[in-house]
Amino acid sequence: MDVAMVTNAVVAAVSVITVGVSAFFALRQLRLSQSANHTLVAIELLTRDRMSDAFLDSQQFVLTELRSRHPTGIPVSELPPDARKHVNRFALYYNGLGQMLAFNVVDPALLIGTGGFRAREAWSVLEPYILAERAARGESYLANFEHLVVLAAETPWPVALRKLGLRRFDRYPAALGLTTGAASPAEPGA
Repeated sequence: MDVAMVTNAVVAAVSVITVGVSAFFALRQLRLSQSANHTLVAIELLTRDRMSDAFLDSQQFVLTELRSRHPTGIPVSELPPDARKHVNRFALYYNGLGQMLAFNVVDPALLIGTGGFRAREAWSVLEPYILAERAARGESYLANFEHLVVLAAETPWPVALRKLGLRRFDRYPAALGLTTGAASPAEPGA
């Protein structure tokens, strides 16, 4: 075998490997970039929309007034316009979070840790209206909202805290003025 042929074969093999490794890292970088963009969208949705006066008004209405003003079991589309506006704003927000979970756009811990409790609370109020709407127009109505709530119910807050690695005080500092927390020895000089 000729030395030139062996050299050419080695160079060709190294070239193929280099192209393969480059393609792998390019695809990986593309996925990381897309993930970063999705995370920015999630953070924007979690903060901007949830802190708007309109959203907070809708949250207040749904959680404290909807059931007393409008009987359960009627479809969302048959609610009076003002009530329907509040329900849609509130429910579609959580449906959007559920879509991000369904399409693996963000880490579930981010959404469940920040919105799981309120999503479960919202679902407990809205479920009869949503189920009535599904019966009227089809099964998929707000299915992503339900998906979020199911995942949140499967991950109770104490479990989410552990998964997120959030740190807590062993006991609350006296400066906070809190009397709850884990049992701790008496404060010096107390």
